[in-house]
Amino acid sequence: MPLFPRSTYLDHNATTPVLPEVRRAMDRCLRKTNGNASSLHTAGRQAHGAIDAARESVARLLGCPAGQVIFTSGGTEANNAVIKGVFLAAGKGHLITSKIEHDSVLGACQQVESWGGKVTYLTAAPDGRVRPEEVRAALRPDTILISIMHANNETGALQPVEEIARIAREANVPFHTDAVQSYGKIPTRVDDIGCEFLTLSAHKINGPKGIGALYWRGNTQWAPLNFGGDQERKMRAGTEGIHQIAGLGKAAELAAKRMTAGFTRMRELRARLVEGLSRVCPGVRINEAPSEHQMPGTVSATFPGKSGLHLLAGLDCYEVAVSIGSACTADRIEPSHVLLGMGRSSEEALSTIRISMGATTHAADVRYFLSALKDVIENEPAGFAWLDPKHLTEEVIRSEKNLLIDLRYPYERMMGPTIPGAQLGSFIGFDRSIRRIPRNRQVILMCGTGIMSFSAGYRLARSGHPAVRVVYGGYAAWRALHPGLIERLKG
Repeated sequence: MPLFPRSTYLDHNATTPVLPEVRRAMDRCLRKTNGNASSLHTAGRQAHGAIDAARESVARLLGCPAGQVIFTSGGTEANNAVIKGVFLAAGKGHLITSKIEHDSVLGACQQVESWGGKVTYLTAAPDGRVRPEEVRAALRPDTILISIMHANNETGALQPVEEIARIAREANVPFHTDAVQSYGKIPTRVDDIGCEFLTLSAHKINGPKGIGALYWRGNTQWAPLNFGGDQERKMRAGTEGIHQIAGLGKAAELAAKRMTAGFTRMRELRARLVEGLSRVCPGVRINEAPSEHQMPGTVSATFPGKSGLHLLAGLDCYEVAVSIGSACTADRIEPSHVLLGMGRSSEEALSTIRISMGATTHAADVRYFLSALKDVIENEPAGFAWLDPKHLTEEVIRSEKNLLIDLRYPYERMMGPTIPGAQLGSFIGFDRSIRRIPRNRQVILMCGTGIMSFSAGYRLARSGHPAVRVVYGGYAAWRALHPGLIERLKG
């Protein structure tokens, strides 16, 4: 163990810590701005003024009139609003997107397909970038929208959005870009990009969760997702969360001030990190675009022969937070769709972790991460392994040599009965129960999917327990293979 363990957060692409200035702005709003922005009295006008001020701050980074900014609950809602809204307004049509998009874009496109729409999913090149010529080749007479992200959330590869927007304009097709990972970090001026729609989120720039925005140039009709009010130009009904909007406004203001210096600082930190990774693991491969097309705060690293999940769990023991891909798919054992979309194999994708830095990351965090990673790679805990669910038989469950612990969430236990004889545990606060787990029995851990129990099992093995097994695929995989076993055990 390093001599001085420190909490080290390196998952800024998933979410970022809220800055003190943002918290203060939100607190002031909660204490002093009590009206409904749709009301005509003084309190309502004050609330409306707070929203207008925040809208100006958000628009300033986009280089657009404030009236073209529509507040949403976040990037996911904004992406859904554009994709589904354009299709619903058109009533039919074809969309172009890529296989490396955020799940909210892919999910919205899949829903459009279920409504009868057609979608082309483009692959990315090995450097993680979509090729403009492939966008051009995918155009059809009935194409109604092109949606390609600005910066990829897993690799940090910047997409050629200006070229794609030019192709879209020539074809008279609106262009949408998901700028959640780039807004506030690099220039995202909408006229330079040439987009009709752009989406962003506060919690990626040290603002609060639950608030984002959609830029709309105003040339393309789309149907709102929410009806029943005149808020947000009648395009997003619902009483505004003024304190969250104020938080986004302050976060955008702070991001604008630090953008240039922050980019340079991130680039220097990234160079140190990549160089350190090559020392710790000489065979490491960095999944990246050429430097001029690469977000500096993101490093996607593949460790041949290693499990990304093992690395994540090991680093978590050192209070280091990284990711094995998009946080939105972190509850499933499957390869990253982004890396697969770049042509990587499933094995390579499952051997990859994402390290993402931000405004609160310092050189000491990089040094500590590299030290912890070295120890994790060199000191795999003994007695720790997966258990194939087919081997969790009636005999194994009934054996006094084994202790089965169910770490599923309470709602999961309501949906599927606990295996008779299993102890009930919790992944949250699992460390507090480690001392009470007997060392003279093999411990078998099970959660819903195998992810949470894997992390808990790794920590248990690191504490010195000699025999820890984690059910691969979790309860769902086990139940599918043994559909009547719980009933037999009960009988």
